[in-house]
Amino acid sequence: MIKRSIPKIKLAKSDFIKILSGYDLGAFKHASYFTLGWLQTTVLLTTTKGKFVLRVYVNRSARHVWYEAKLLNYLKNKKFPVAAPIKSILGRLVGQYQSKPYLIIEYIDAHPTKNPNSAVQPRHLTEVIRVIAHLHTLTKGYAPAYVRYHQRFDRQYCWREYKKNTHGTRSATRDAWLKYELAALELPTGLPKGICHADLNYSNFLFKQGTIAAVLDFDMSFYTDFIYDIANIIFWWAWPPHKGLNVRRAKRIIAIYSRYRPLSDQERRHIYDALKLIILIGVGWCAEDEFDQERKKVEYLNAVGRNVF
Repeated sequence: MIKRSIPKIKLAKSDFIKILSGYDLGAFKHASYFTLGWLQTTVLLTTTKGKFVLRVYVNRSARHVWYEAKLLNYLKNKKFPVAAPIKSILGRLVGQYQSKPYLIIEYIDAHPTKNPNSAVQPRHLTEVIRVIAHLHTLTKGYAPAYVRYHQRFDRQYCWREYKKNTHGTRSATRDAWLKYELAALELPTGLPKGICHADLNYSNFLFKQGTIAAVLDFDMSFYTDFIYDIANIIFWWAWPPHKGLNVRRAKRIIAIYSRYRPLSDQERRHIYDALKLIILIGVGWCAEDEFDQERKKVEYLNAVGRNVF
C-alpha cells in the first residue's frame, strides 16, 4: 500500500513548555521527533519527571482524536498493550494547540521488530497475530464514542481517494477497471465486527523480551469486519513489495489467528475480498507511476482465485 506524505509541523521549545504547563509532568528538558509515522507529528518529550510522547494531529478533527483517546482508555482498562493517554490538570484527554488537536501518551521503552520485507521473525509474527486476535475479541460489537468521525476504509472511500489524487492522470480505461473491481468485491453483511487497527506494519508493534509491550498508532482504526485486519496482516507481513504474495505465510497467518479467535467458513472465504480492497485503496493513494504495480497485485488475486487461502 502506497501512502501519501502529508507535511508535518515543527514545534519550538516555547511550544513544548506551553503545552506541558497544562500537565503535572514536570518541567521541559528536551524533545526529539520520531522518524517513523507518515501522517501525524510525534515527539518524545523528556521532562524532570520522565519521558512522554506528544502526538499532534496534523489533519484530524478534535472528534477524531477523542475517538482514539476513548479507545485507548478502553483498551488500557482491559489490560491490552497500548500506551494510554494522559489527562491534563483539568482532566482532559485531548488538548488543542495552534488549532491542532493533540494527545500526550505514555512512553513505552521497547523496540519494533525487524522489517518483515527483509526477514520475518516467526515468533514475532505469531505474537502480532495473537495480539490482534485479542484486540478483536475485546472489541467485538464495541463502538467507542465519536466512532463515526473515524474514516471507514471501504469501497466509497477508495473511489473518493482515487478521484481526488489522480487529478489529470485518470483515464476512462482506469476508471472502468477500478469501478469493476470494487463492484466485484464480496463483503457480506453480518460478518463479525469490532475495532480493526487497519495499519499493521511492523513499526506499530513494540517488543520487549519477545512479547508485545505496546501496539501503537490507532489513527487509522475503525469499526468494521475483523477480516480487514487479517488481510492487513497478510498485506504487511506476507506480501513484500516487488516479491509477490507468500501464499504459504498467508495461510499460516490465517491458521495462527484461528487458534486465538476461531473463524467461520464465511470469514475465511472473504479474507480474499478484504485483501483486494486493501490493495485497491492503495491504488486510490498511489502515484501515476505506481498504478500498474498495484493493478498487477489485484490481477494476481483474480488469477489465483479466492481458494488461494
